[in-house]
Amino acid sequence: MKIRFDSSDRRQAGQDGGLKVRYGPARRAAFRLRWYLILLLVASPVLYFLYSLISDQLSTEVPAMIWYPQHQLLARVPGFVDSVEVDRWERVSRGDTVVVQRSPELESKLRQIEIDLVQLRERVAHTHRERQADLNHRIGLLKDNLGDVRGHEARLMRLIDRRSASQGEMLPVRTERARIEERLAELEGELQRLPQADSVETWPDTLQVRYDQLQSERSELQQERALLVKEADLDGVITELLAEPGQFVTVGTPLLRYSGTRLRIVAYIEPRHLERRIVPGREVALILPDRTHRAAVVWDTVGAADRLPAELRTGIGDGQSAVPVIVEPEEALPEIWRVDRLPVRVKF
Repeated sequence: MKIRFDSSDRRQAGQDGGLKVRYGPARRAAFRLRWYLILLLVASPVLYFLYSLISDQLSTEVPAMIWYPQHQLLARVPGFVDSVEVDRWERVSRGDTVVVQRSPELESKLRQIEIDLVQLRERVAHTHRERQADLNHRIGLLKDNLGDVRGHEARLMRLIDRRSASQGEMLPVRTERARIEERLAELEGELQRLPQADSVETWPDTLQVRYDQLQSERSELQQERALLVKEADLDGVITELLAEPGQFVTVGTPLLRYSGTRLRIVAYIEPRHLERRIVPGREVALILPDRTHRAAVVWDTVGAADRLPAELRTGIGDGQSAVPVIVEPEEALPEIWRVDRLPVRVKF
């Protein structure tokens, strides 16, 4: 004998006590979906772990930042800041004047050297005039004596011709004439060799040494004065003014800070990826803030691990160390993204 239990309620899920329930089938589907969601929620950590593990093996996306190297312009000579020729955020080109200094002490030394050079030339000119007057006077006297001796010699020659004098009387006169002519030639040569104010080579040795010393000191001071006008070493943008007009600065005092035009992209990756991923020349993808991708290559590692910059911290894992890696884009970035400290992403 076969007994079969059959329930009409079970066959008709949309009825309850003979009454039709409109939401019955939908309630059964919602009940099934609820269990699926609970199962998915329970399994989600395992699924996320598996996804992260597989994704980490295939590629890694790390935070990065665009850096413009910062340069400081330092004072190379002490003095007062006379004027600052640029404003903050102003673009400058290499060779542009940015800061002008003045040094009263330096200007005073230069003026004193110029005075000493003028006095040295005046001293030479005064010596030249005195020596020239003395030599001309002595040369005039010798010429008068030479005329007298030559006149006496001519008279003796006439007497000798008349046989009224001997050759022995002529010898002392000729000796005296030769002595006077020799001395006259010496004085005329000395007159020609007198030091000229505009010809340093003719000056006495002591004055030449002093002149060379003053010229050397003036050249050094002029070189220092040229350093009072500060010029930009390369193209860039002024980011910070560190000195103001009227301020006294010493050697090495920062005057301003500016960034260069050649940017650096620094990616921060976990140390465990260094050996497996970071090889100089490796091609990577640079992800800009608008999620566009740009081709780039790994340039080098900085060689020092540190925490992420404050701009890149999200609050999750900020205490972990990261290794900075320099990445170079294969093509120049658009001007809109050439911004210092702009956060980007790099996909290895």
